[in-house]
Amino acid sequence: MNHKVLRILLILLIPLFIGAGCQKEETPLETDPTKIILGKWELVEMGNYPDMRPVENSLGFKEYLPDSIVKEYNTQTGEVSIKKYWIDTLLHKSIYVPDDIDLVFEYSYSFSEKNNKMELTYTNMIAIFNNFTYKRIE
Repeated sequence: MNHKVLRILLILLIPLFIGAGCQKEETPLETDPTKIILGKWELVEMGNYPDMRPVENSLGFKEYLPDSIVKEYNTQTGEVSIKKYWIDTLLHKSIYVPDDIDLVFEYSYSFSEKNNKMELTYTNMIAIFNNFTYKRIE
C-alpha cells in the first residue's frame, strides 16, 4: 500500500516540479524614446496637470513613423495631416506654414505602463491645455 501511495504522490509531484522550473521570461522594456514613440496613439486626457480631463470622443489618432513623419488622422472628416518630428531630450513637431515658416512645437515627454501610455507637456508655449495623455492603439 505504501508503494502505491508513494507512486501516486510521485506522479502528482513531478508535473509540479517541472512547472515550477518554467517561468515566462519578460522582455525588457524599450528605453530608446525614438523607438517607443513609433506607432499609433490616441488622445485620452488633456488639461493642466493635475487637472486632467478625459477625452470622451476622440476625433482621430496620430501615427509616428520611423522616417520622422507623424500623420494625424481625423476619423470624422477623413483628413490626414503630415508633420515632421524629431525626438531628443524633447519631442519636437514641425508644421510648415505658407510664407516659408516652420512652426516648431516642443514637448517634454514620458512613457509609462509598459510604454503604452505617453504624457506630453508643452515647453515652448502657453496654451489653454498644456498636458496631454495618449494611449497606444493597435
